[in-house]
Amino acid sequence: RGVVSQGMILSEAELALGADAAGIMVLEAALSPGARLADALPVAEAVLDLELTSNRPDLLGIYGLAREVHAITGAPLRPLDEREPPADGPGRVGDLVSLRVEAPDLCPRYMARALVDVRVGPSPLWLRARLQAAGMRPISNVVDVTNYVMLLTAQPLHAFDLDRLAGPQIVVRRARDGEPVTTLDGEQRILDASMLAICDAERPQVIAGIMGAADAEVTEGTQRVLLEAASFSARSILTTSLSLGLRSESSARFEKGLPRELPARAMAIACRMLVELCGARLVPGTLDACEPIPARPPLSLRHARVERLLGIPVPADESAAILRRLGCAVREGGDALRVEVPFERGGDLTREVDLVEEVGRVHGLERVPVALPRTATQGGRTPLGALVARVGRAAADLGLNEAVTYRFVPEADLDRLRLAPGDPRRALVRIANPLSEEMAVMRRFMLPGLLRAAGRNQAHQRPAGRLFEAGRTFAPRPDGMADETERLAALLFGPPAREHWRAEPGPVDLFAATGLGAALARAGRVAVQAEPADEPYGHPTRQAWLRTTDSDAVVGWAGEVHPLVLRAFDVTGPAAALDLDLGALLAARGGVPVYEELLTTPVSTRDLALLVDEQVAAAAVLGVAREAGRPLVRDVRVFDRYAGEQVPAGKVSLAIRLTVADPDAPLTDERIDAQVAAVAAALAERLGAELRR
Repeated sequence: RGVVSQGMILSEAELALGADAAGIMVLEAALSPGARLADALPVAEAVLDLELTSNRPDLLGIYGLAREVHAITGAPLRPLDEREPPADGPGRVGDLVSLRVEAPDLCPRYMARALVDVRVGPSPLWLRARLQAAGMRPISNVVDVTNYVMLLTAQPLHAFDLDRLAGPQIVVRRARDGEPVTTLDGEQRILDASMLAICDAERPQVIAGIMGAADAEVTEGTQRVLLEAASFSARSILTTSLSLGLRSESSARFEKGLPRELPARAMAIACRMLVELCGARLVPGTLDACEPIPARPPLSLRHARVERLLGIPVPADESAAILRRLGCAVREGGDALRVEVPFERGGDLTREVDLVEEVGRVHGLERVPVALPRTATQGGRTPLGALVARVGRAAADLGLNEAVTYRFVPEADLDRLRLAPGDPRRALVRIANPLSEEMAVMRRFMLPGLLRAAGRNQAHQRPAGRLFEAGRTFAPRPDGMADETERLAALLFGPPAREHWRAEPGPVDLFAATGLGAALARAGRVAVQAEPADEPYGHPTRQAWLRTTDSDAVVGWAGEVHPLVLRAFDVTGPAAALDLDLGALLAARGGVPVYEELLTTPVSTRDLALLVDEQVAAAAVLGVAREAGRPLVRDVRVFDRYAGEQVPAGKVSLAIRLTVADPDAPLTDERIDAQVAAVAAALAERLGAELRR
């Protein structure tokens, strides 16, 4: 304000160093005037925000992080001071409290020590500042010491008011169903028999590894403290935390698995700090219920193995130095190192390859050269995969758009497809944990997904479209497994529309579907013919099976979709569909394909108008014409069909076009006419066909 100031009297809250705003913050007497403020107060503390992997619970303690920095940089590491304070309290801890562990499978180690003449009050400023920098709220010197030691060593601790324990006893047991406990956050939690509780003689005092109860918490009047350090089952802590919806700094460490050797280290450090900062006296003796700690046999690290896995050589002495900096005891000799892993890393360093990984990451994985591996193998598609790709490309070339729909579908699709109650295709592969009823089973048919896609398109002003999808359907087997079938389905829907400015509008009917099926089967090198079908989801009289002309095997279905099915899927017709079994198509394809040279001679076409009985299939006409026209007739197709007043009753008129060519020489009219006459004669003899004049 333009006024010379000789200083101000401030509280912790005004300096943003704490929450105490009730009085003046008093500095330590040892400080001298003129010293830097940053040397006297924690006003410029560097805080690191680290992301740790779940297999490294040792890094959840500051000392573990320090050891990691020491291993990577080589900076000196100061050893932890694990000295215990003198035990000059009265009596022994067993005279003050008893311990009984009833669930050693969930609590393999439980340690407890007692301290008397404890003076509860605020922690020193440095301790409060470090806790705040770590995101924890300072509470009192006793509680702050337990939190500080947890941040230092990764081992959670808990302090009880010994005078508020009933018994006084500590009983480590499974909770009883419906047993209540009011935790330190003021919420009542209801436990069940799967959860572990730390109890006194009457009731739970701690939800093990997660949070303490309010009944025996340390307060300003506490004079005697019981300090707990334990090991718990990681699975038990995790499931309890998830069941109660309660997470804490303690549970975040226990649920990752902490070694049984760690509680002793944390207990020694915490006892010493309570003596130094709280004026406490340590009672002689320790309550320690500990299951046998499994031995960790030494590991062998072969130098050749390091180079083989990393791809670069690492000197043997460097490998040994790296492992020593990580806390391992290493003995060198011959072609390998003998390595004893420290208990802090016993959970993740269990094999030789783990040691190689440690050497590699500290040595520097960025030193590994980037090079493509040499391989003598060649990749390729399976025959079925190649067929899927080939037929899919053909569908795209014919103007269809590829769709990708969910394999998880609602069971109600079977009702929408009008399948009869006893239809064996109602047997489905069910999802054990479905996301919703709309994704409860694996699809048995491809058509519902395409119909849903058509409905969404029409709802967004796209009334017509041509879709296809290649994928799998699933049918259950008696052994509990599923048969997977590779299929290709297509759907033509909506009023005829001009797909391109040079293309005429195409119909959406049975003939379009069967023609599409024949074209896609031909892309798979299989010729098919149509015959009437009776699927419930197809139009009663406008659907067909697609059978191979050689083996008469069914490889697909084509037809117009039943109006009731369209209504069930909110699709406006007309709509025609195709369903190809690509596995059956592959089986029908047979042996090695035969390739022909491209024609370099002129090609001629001849049209024949035939009168045939209406029961004669067009596919039969084409088959006879192809067989009789060899070798000059290269292709035969139907381009018109007529039934009406100008043809006799019971007859239809089929117009077929013959493509005639000789790859060796141009054809004369005489040779062409002779070949066409041979085709006409064969049709007349075998099918009773008459030429229309």
